[in-house]
Amino acid sequence: MSAQNTSTLKDEPLSPRARAALDASQARGAATGRPGDVAHLPALSPDKPGDKEIAASTPATHRSAGAPGQHEKPLRFLIVGAGAVGGLIAARLAGAGYHVTVLALPRSAARLREGGLRIASGDGTTVLRPAVVTAGELTSGYDAIVLAVKSEGLDGAMADIEPAVKPPTVIIPFLNGMAHVEALTGRFGSAVLGGVLRIATQLEDDGTIRVLTPEFDVELGELDGSPSTRVDRLASAFKDAGADVTVPGNIVDAMWAKWVFIASLGAVTSLMRAPVGAIAAVPAGQRFAQSVLAEAAAAAGACSHPVPAGQLHVTEQALTAPGSPATSSLTRDLIAGRRTEVEAVLADLAERARAAGAATPLIDLAVLALRIHNRQIGS
Repeated sequence: MSAQNTSTLKDEPLSPRARAALDASQARGAATGRPGDVAHLPALSPDKPGDKEIAASTPATHRSAGAPGQHEKPLRFLIVGAGAVGGLIAARLAGAGYHVTVLALPRSAARLREGGLRIASGDGTTVLRPAVVTAGELTSGYDAIVLAVKSEGLDGAMADIEPAVKPPTVIIPFLNGMAHVEALTGRFGSAVLGGVLRIATQLEDDGTIRVLTPEFDVELGELDGSPSTRVDRLASAFKDAGADVTVPGNIVDAMWAKWVFIASLGAVTSLMRAPVGAIAAVPAGQRFAQSVLAEAAAAAGACSHPVPAGQLHVTEQALTAPGSPATSSLTRDLIAGRRTEVEAVLADLAERARAAGAATPLIDLAVLALRIHNRQIGS
């Protein structure tokens, strides 16, 4: 594949339980194979003191939703991107007994084959070795392809997965913004579903994926809002993997609601180069955050995807919470001197707002600042 997800923390409002866990955390300072080659996922022996060995995962037998008493083969997943997001999804699904293969760049593939996926949480560190392939080794035979790459890696990822997208394969994209939906459906048509993911993970320097909170929420749906067996099967799989799963009546609206949140958090914290709590602590800080949220919400409404008042209230609380350490992946990349996802998260939203007659001056300012940053550091 041509790009790998390197984001650290998904920019989502967290539940009180998850927020408390995050605050505490921050205070404490294969084999190459085709889908059919994976009969189970062998564990690695722990190679660091304290690491737990994961027992080999026996493929689960899943009851068919349409035939009581009958069983069907477990779904076969291809995870595109083995960073903080894709790596955790791969580990959770594999741990639930599903066939999981990770598509990675050659260098990452070599690391994964040698060292496996290392997942660290409050319960300790576990290591799992999924099947790993590179783009040149990829074949068809997967039931579902999970895209967990940054927006700048989407074109390469689409080219890489094309040999594997054969009916009835479905594509579940967990990317920021909405532009990826148009790109994916333009190339793969009805194979594409809508998806929203809420987790809090961090990719450490040694490749360990650190789970910061127990939050693992997934929303799935057909883009046209229709019910479908394939969505039901995928929802069941993610539930087996430990996720809280929702199948909303309108997944596109759910994706827009997420977009309003991440755009607001991104613009607020990147312009101020500070976490939410530090911004809220100074005069006019909360009012600034509320003004940015109002712009993003107006943009969504102008584009016929208004965010419900209850969700806006939750987002406002997250953006103005005193003492909150929350930042955006845009801000973390900015401060670390990496390229940001400004085009997918902010610029596209501002452009759609302008086309619909909504003004977004503060978001426009954030777009300008982050574009300058991206230009200065180059590719």
